[in-house]
Amino acid sequence: MLHHNRMPYRRLATLMLAAVMLVALISACGKKEEGTSGAGKGTVIATYKGGEVTDTEFDKYAAYAALMSPEKAMYMSIPQFKEQFIQQYIVTKEMVKNVSDEDKKAAETASATFKTQLEEAMKTQAELKKHMDDNNLSVNEAVAFFENDSAFQSYYTAKGEELKPSVTEAEIKAEFDKAPVDFNIVSVRHILIGTVDPQTQAELKTEEEALKLAKEVKAKLDNGGDWTALAKEYSTDTGSKDNGGLYEKQAAGGWVAEFKEAANTQEIGKVGEPVKTQFGYHVMKVENREVMTYEKLSKESKDKLIGTVINTKISDFLTAEQDKLEIKVTLPEEPSPTATGSPSALPSPVPDASPAAK
Repeated sequence: MLHHNRMPYRRLATLMLAAVMLVALISACGKKEEGTSGAGKGTVIATYKGGEVTDTEFDKYAAYAALMSPEKAMYMSIPQFKEQFIQQYIVTKEMVKNVSDEDKKAAETASATFKTQLEEAMKTQAELKKHMDDNNLSVNEAVAFFENDSAFQSYYTAKGEELKPSVTEAEIKAEFDKAPVDFNIVSVRHILIGTVDPQTQAELKTEEEALKLAKEVKAKLDNGGDWTALAKEYSTDTGSKDNGGLYEKQAAGGWVAEFKEAANTQEIGKVGEPVKTQFGYHVMKVENREVMTYEKLSKESKDKLIGTVINTKISDFLTAEQDKLEIKVTLPEEPSPTATGSPSALPSPVPDASPAAK
C-alpha cells in the first residue's frame, strides 16, 4: 500500500520516477518543441530569478501530470498544495540546466519513445485524446514536460551519487532509530474484504458490509477454517488470495500504516480483529515476527537507510536552491476541491490492493 514520504522533494522525485517508469503503461510522447509548453502565454502566477510562470504553462503541466501520476495531479489541484508544486516546478526547470550532456541525450531518447507511444495511444484511447483536447495539451507539449521530468530525475540521481560518500554511520543509525519497527521481519496471513475494486475504483461493498463479512471470515478461521480455501473464496487481494493470504518474511515498513501496526503488535499465532485500511478490512494472523536491531540489519536494509539519508540531503539541497531563486507565487482565490476529487478524466494507474504494495 501507499507510503507517505516525509520530504517534499523526495516525494516529487518519487512521483517523477514513477512517471518515467509508467511510459509502457500509459503510452505517450517524442520530438521536443522548443521552449517550455505554454511559457509566456496567460497570466503570470509566479516570478523568480531568471523567469516567470504563467497559469497557462502550469495548467498544461498539471494536465500532463494527470497522464503520468493522477495522485500528483490531484494534489496539484488543491490550493494549499498548488503553490508548493509551482515552486517545485520552477526548481526542476532550473536544475535541469545542470544535467550532463549524456543525461540530456538519454532524456531525449526516452521522450522520443514517449512520443511514439502517446501518438499510438491517442488513436485508440478516446479518454486520452479527450483529456489532451480538453486541456489544449499537444503531443509536443507533453513531450517537453516529459523530457524535463526525465532530465530532472537524472539530475536527482547524479546528485545522490555525489552526496553518497558524505553519509556517516551515525546518520544511518539515526535514520533507523526513527522507526526501528519498520525493519521487523514478519510473516503474516490476511484475507482482504475489499471495499473498492482496485482496477475501476468502483465500490464493492460498503464499510459496514465489508466489516460484517470480515467478522464472519474471522469466526470461520477461529473455528478451524482453512486459510487456503477461505482466502481463495473471500479475499480481494490478488497478490495473496491463491497463496493462503501469506506474505512471508517481509519488512513491516513495506506495508501501509494500519497493516504495519497490526503486523508489529498483534499476538503471534492468533487471528486478530479486522484491521481497516484504505482497501477495506483485513483479517490477519501473524505467524512469525523477528524484532530487528541495527546490528542485525541486512545489507539490503542498510542500503535503503543510506538511500533515505541521501534523499534527505538532496531535499535539503534543493530547498536551499529554491530559496536562492526568490520565488514569488501569486495565485487567485479559488474554492478548495476535495482531496477525493478526480484530477482527470483518465483512468488511474491500477493500484495494488495488497498490503505490501508501494
